[in-house]
Amino acid sequence: MRTKPLRLAAAALLGAWLALPPLALADPPPWAPAHGYRAKQYRYLYYPHHEVYYAPASQLWFWLDAGRWRVGTALPSRIVVAGFDGVSVVLGTERPYEMNAYVVERYGGRHKHRHRHD
Repeated sequence: MRTKPLRLAAAALLGAWLALPPLALADPPPWAPAHGYRAKQYRYLYYPHHEVYYAPASQLWFWLDAGRWRVGTALPSRIVVAGFDGVSVVLGTERPYEMNAYVVERYGGRHKHRHRHD
């Protein structure tokens, strides 16, 4: 009969499968780039008029101050974004200023239309 060889083959396959190490799902190490669905994405509201970013998830603001990027839970009183529309952007970094040139080129910014002599 054929059932005995089939049972033996099935038992051998099951035994081999059970001997395999368990499958582990993990994020790539920090030094390895993540691609596709594993790549982290961060959402921001970008205010082109002031070149200011707000990260709703962390409730942090990012703004330029005397040529340096600053971060905080509130904007300085001299920067007012109320009354301006924010643009929703998704970036692959938790530091939106690293992609500021791209964002300004795509969505505009206070410095985009300046003339060279300004």
